[in-house]
Amino acid sequence: MNRHPHRNLRKVLFSSIVAIGFALSLPVIAAAEDTPAVASEPKAPSINVVAAGKQEMVATLTVTGTIVPRQEVAVGTDVAGLLVLELNADQGDVVKEGDILARLDKSSLEIQLAQIEAQGAQAAASIAQSEAQIVDAQIAVRQALEALERARSLSAKGFTSKAEFDNATNAHDSANAKLNTARHALVATQTQLQLVAAQKRDVMLRLEKADVRAPASGVILSRDALLGAIVSANAGPLFRIARDNDFELAGNIPEVDLPLLKAGMPVSVRVSGMEEAVAGKIRLISPEISASSRLGAVKVSLEKNPSIRPGNFARAVIELARRGGISVPLSSIVYNGPATLIQVVKNGVVESRKVKVGIRNGHSAEVLEGLAEGEEIVARAGTFVADGDRVTPVRVSAEQTGAVK
Repeated sequence: MNRHPHRNLRKVLFSSIVAIGFALSLPVIAAAEDTPAVASEPKAPSINVVAAGKQEMVATLTVTGTIVPRQEVAVGTDVAGLLVLELNADQGDVVKEGDILARLDKSSLEIQLAQIEAQGAQAAASIAQSEAQIVDAQIAVRQALEALERARSLSAKGFTSKAEFDNATNAHDSANAKLNTARHALVATQTQLQLVAAQKRDVMLRLEKADVRAPASGVILSRDALLGAIVSANAGPLFRIARDNDFELAGNIPEVDLPLLKAGMPVSVRVSGMEEAVAGKIRLISPEISASSRLGAVKVSLEKNPSIRPGNFARAVIELARRGGISVPLSSIVYNGPATLIQVVKNGVVESRKVKVGIRNGHSAEVLEGLAEGEEIVARAGTFVADGDRVTPVRVSAEQTGAVK
């Protein structure tokens, strides 16, 4: 039998109230978990920007070609049929004007010279004989004329016959004929002597050419002469010389670039096998364009350098223009049809601005119009941001964008 019924009743009521309160609290907690938090304002995306700065810009044009002699001299001789007895120079030798490069066999020419000199002496003796005959003929003419005058005088007085007068006349005419013959013989002998003198000069010239001399100073490019070989007029030059050791770059460029070039423009030439660049200048711009290749020839004179050899491959960088101005990285430029745009960041807002671009190099471009020094631009423009977007600019250097100052 329970002695405290009221106490037990109170315990039961308290437990029921606690259970009901816990049950009522569950929806409230769930509702609190399902209620979304208040959304905070999103931060503008970060974008790399670079300040437009001034730098010296150089416009260049690259030309490739081959090293060739500026003036190539062919050395040979027109004395055919002679043996090569001596060679005094070889390929690569530096020679001076007048140096003997080769000697040919002169024996046959020396024999011809001796014969001609003998003919000359004979002609000189004939001239002396003809001159003596002329003197004798002149005396005979004078004597015949005196005889004729006496016969004419006697004939007029009737002391001599007509036959004697005729004989005197004929003797005078014969003496004149002999004088004319002697004079013609002298002229013929003198002509023969002139011919002999001309033949002698020809042989002397051939003897001189038998010593093959360098017509100009320079370096020998090739030697085709061989000891013991017979020189032929159709065999080509015995030696080839690069005159004054001057070389130049011969290259071809597209016809659209030819109007950009002018004689005297400075050029930096990289020759295959050489570490240092060689300075040069444009010497010649071809006035003619090849109809097949649409290329024009250009020649660049080079400073003298003993390491330069004809046939070397070379790459020339021609300086077209040099000026200081505002430059931007090439990565910051956007092309929209014919328009050239740069995305300028001002007060955290992107503005697409049209600009006029000038000189370009491998990393940077010159801005002629539309941008001021110090303005911040998107370092790598493109599809990441558009005109009017709000961004958080992050300043980076030109080197980080790939633009080399």
